[in-house]
Amino acid sequence: MIRQRATGKMRATTRAEALEREPAWEAFVRGRLMREEDVARLTKIADVARSLNPRSETTNATAAHRDAARTMRATLEHHGDAVCETLLDTLRNVGAVEATEHVLALVDVAANPRAWSGGDGTSDGRDETFGVKLFVGYDSSNRSTTDDGLISIEGVGGSEDAYYVLSKTLARPEDANSSFIKETASRVLMRMLQLGLKSGRNGTGAEGERKSAESVKHALRTLVAWCAKELRATASGGDESMVPAVASALAGVLDDKDARAFAASEGIVAALTPVLRASDRSGVQTMYEVALCFWLMSFSADLRIEMCARGAATVKALMACAGVASKEKVIRVCILALKNITNRHGAHGDAALDNFTAVDESLRKLVHNLSLRGFDDEELSSTLEELEEDLRTRRKEASSWERYKSEVMSGSLEWTAAHKDEGFWRECATKLTDNNCQILRILIKLIDGSEEMDPKTLAVACHDIGEFAVHYPAGRFLANDLGGKEHSMRLMTHHDEEVRKSALKCVQKLLVTSWRSLNTDENSAN
Repeated sequence: MIRQRATGKMRATTRAEALEREPAWEAFVRGRLMREEDVARLTKIADVARSLNPRSETTNATAAHRDAARTMRATLEHHGDAVCETLLDTLRNVGAVEATEHVLALVDVAANPRAWSGGDGTSDGRDETFGVKLFVGYDSSNRSTTDDGLISIEGVGGSEDAYYVLSKTLARPEDANSSFIKETASRVLMRMLQLGLKSGRNGTGAEGERKSAESVKHALRTLVAWCAKELRATASGGDESMVPAVASALAGVLDDKDARAFAASEGIVAALTPVLRASDRSGVQTMYEVALCFWLMSFSADLRIEMCARGAATVKALMACAGVASKEKVIRVCILALKNITNRHGAHGDAALDNFTAVDESLRKLVHNLSLRGFDDEELSSTLEELEEDLRTRRKEASSWERYKSEVMSGSLEWTAAHKDEGFWRECATKLTDNNCQILRILIKLIDGSEEMDPKTLAVACHDIGEFAVHYPAGRFLANDLGGKEHSMRLMTHHDEEVRKSALKCVQKLLVTSWRSLNTDENSAN
């Protein structure tokens, strides 16, 4: 399995395959890593779990499935602590990949009553969190057996709770890991966290509550850090097959404020944005969960600011995803995220976020086009109407200079009206020199090559530097002193035709003493 993960040429293990491959437990017993009673219990649970996945739709197979479902529920109801103890001890002490996969498959089945409730994979009306609650509430201090004579590879007795054991399993080094281990451990840990975060972290007494809260927080931090690591590996050319598991795990916990804080510290916004941009390479459910992640993160002021950073890359990716998505649920969460990000008063009434102007025009067009599609989803339709009204109000409130300044400071430029408005440049060129030429310096910084910029931003920045040179007294000399001519000349060989043309005209304006007179003469000649 390690070679499969490293080469990426072979498919990952399925749960059914992991259940079928029963390890040679005798070797682990001889090595004092397991007890005989644990082996007997694992074997019985595995037999029941395999019966929950009949290979045919015959009457006998369906009956076997129903019997296995009843057996599984009865076992967990009457011997839940013993089952949890055996599964967690084995995960903690047995490091072999195939053995870990087998035990994790059993944990996944036990924690997911949907696989067996009612005997046909549907709910029987009882608590669907029943299986997860067993692991969340498992208290290792009330163990049914002792560790006498056993060797723990962690060097610790059986004192760790399920959060700790699943976190350690998820964080295994790559040479002792597999796609199945990662996917299953992250899924089970996410389900546990969903329950633990909502139930007040389950503990007995003040000390129990404190320890349980610490376990939940540690597991939450581990899960988010693992997601960030996998996303960075994917961006570096690694295995893309983990993206669905990462998206699902994040979407399951990001409604918690601690999870959003960890997401901010781990750089999840920047790491997840490339997945959003490559929406055509993922399935509908994965893209829904990725977009859902951004909507949940948009309730954090720090993460909203991060989404508008790097030339509003995340905002543009959300817009692109909403524009090409075919399913309304994907469009809905993209638009909800964009509404939170563009809300000048913030999702929770915090400080206004005014560096979004760079994509206002594109967003208005997107919202208008989506509104014409007549969605059945009432929430989506009403959100589009609200967002359209917000953008209209925003446009009326902001002056031309305020919108222009906000756009430049965002680091992402579009051909909005101000750039080609002669009146705007006559009136506002001098403002580019305010605060020690703050806006002019930013324009020149955008084209200096220190950061990768999209072609449109480069073309617009060159155009604006040239307009400043024409409309501000001694503007040519000031722009040249700050490096405007040098960087514009370099862009005259850019691969994009629009950038080359804009850079050429900028250089001409920086070199010619009286561009306006020359331009007037050329127009008269034509």
